[in-house]
Amino acid sequence: MSRALRFSDEYYDGQMERTLAAAYVDAADFGEALAVARRIRRPNPQRWHRAWSERARTVAARADESLRSGELASARTAFLRASEYHRQSYFFLRHDLADPRLQAAYRAHVETFRSALELMSHPAETAAIPYASTQLKGYFYAPDSSGEPRPTVLLPCGYDSTAESGWSSVPAALQRGYNAFVFEGPGQGAALYEQGLVFRPDFEHVLTPTIDWLIQRSDVEADKLILIGRSFAGYLAPRAATAEHRISVLVCDPAQPDLAARLPGGWVGRFVAPITALQMRLSQDRAEFFGSRMAAHGISDVAAYIDEMRRYTMLDRASEITCPTLAIECEGDFVGGGGQSLVDAVSGPAELIRLSADSGAGGHCGGLGQRVWEAEVYGWIGRVIHRAEMTPDTARV
Repeated sequence: MSRALRFSDEYYDGQMERTLAAAYVDAADFGEALAVARRIRRPNPQRWHRAWSERARTVAARADESLRSGELASARTAFLRASEYHRQSYFFLRHDLADPRLQAAYRAHVETFRSALELMSHPAETAAIPYASTQLKGYFYAPDSSGEPRPTVLLPCGYDSTAESGWSSVPAALQRGYNAFVFEGPGQGAALYEQGLVFRPDFEHVLTPTIDWLIQRSDVEADKLILIGRSFAGYLAPRAATAEHRISVLVCDPAQPDLAARLPGGWVGRFVAPITALQMRLSQDRAEFFGSRMAAHGISDVAAYIDEMRRYTMLDRASEITCPTLAIECEGDFVGGGGQSLVDAVSGPAELIRLSADSGAGGHCGGLGQRVWEAEVYGWIGRVIHRAEMTPDTARV
């Protein structure tokens, strides 16, 4: 981000931006969010948790009052806001998965979202995806109750998101006549916080049972599955698409085909682990930044975490992606820069779209410019699907 919204620390300010962007889908209120920021003033994990938790509880109470009085629209949006504020409250506590504050806030995040789900004006339902000896969580949404078969947008979670917070990407799909399916894998949401399942680089083992579950539905067009990977799913989605060829369209923002590319090699690389460990000892914020990521991988040693990151590369198999692929690069995205590498490596038709800060869609995954982002991405998806319908055997970007 080129200019701070509320906090001088870019990590906290980035999370503030994320909550403000949730206002696009009724999951935040600018006035409420800025009021919380004024209370926090100089953020640290404790102040952050306390302020957002208090606001979440207040808004949830208002939601209950609205529900009792029959004001269903007000209740629905208040439950959505409370869910987002609960999610935000535990964001800087994730290094310790057993922290009772994290666990309580996560449960409240889910519970308030489920309350909102019951009040949606369109079909919305929970899903349990068979996975190994357990189940993974998802939410399926349809634009209306007609049961008409439709193209379906698959939305895997990212590094720190949940199936509930994935709601932020749903209305854009529904408004364009698509179904939307948000789902978690190991390392995300309930799989991490409740089951202790940690990330795995071979995400195809998550996507395949997800598609198996999805295409059994009569309201899903099995030949029109659109996989959109945002944030860390910019690695997970293309990795899965190398093996799962039932995907008809792939979108990555930002594409992260090789996380190891961000790590220095040679003699410089030998200093990464000790320097990172020192930063974690000296800074509570850096300890949380790296600690939360390490926890999601089931790792407590910095050197082991860095070695783990080297496993998250899929460029050596990217040529196995044959479906039309779009990589988005938003100016200023702190994990951007891998789009061209993916576009060059896939064997199917591919395109790179760059969104500038001047367009309003700068920053991580488009930042506050979500309407700009949606117009570009869904415009491209619509053209690809239309061409495939017109010439199914020769569709090209």
